Amino acid sequence: MPVHLLYLAAAQTNNDGPTNSGGMLFACWAIIIVLLAMSFVFLRSGKKDYSVAILPLLITPAANIFSGVLSGLLDKPLPLSSAELRVVIVLTAGLISCLLLGLASRRISGEKTRYIFFWVCAAFVVILTLVLVINELVAVRVL
Repeated sequence: MPVHLLYLAAAQTNNDGPTNSGGMLFACWAIIIVLLAMSFVFLRSGKKDYSVAILPLLITPAANIFSGVLSGLLDKPLPLSSAELRVVIVLTAGLISCLLLGLASRRISGEKTRYIFFWVCAAFVVILTLVLVINELVAVRVL
């Protein structure tokens, strides 16, 4: 997908200009609630491996929620701005999430099912991470 389409998706404009991180904060909470509900449903249906395997998907939206507070604390001792720290935190969370997905998906039976599960979940994490990073950069008008 071209970068300009990602930029347009993240920079939905209204009368006030580009969206801010507040809208993404709400979206991240919604993603966490849906993923926890999915994990619960998998657990109730006896698919414990799937229930555990989707838990790494929670890392990126949770990191975005708490990155504002964390970047405010790290803003003083580090030579980076708050927005740059938020981008670094979300990118690191996306990387950790993908690595843990690889470990968690190893317990899923069936090689083809495991590969499809991993690549779909990894694509979700990569796309979500890109949207969150682009939204943050648009909010501070870097892009």
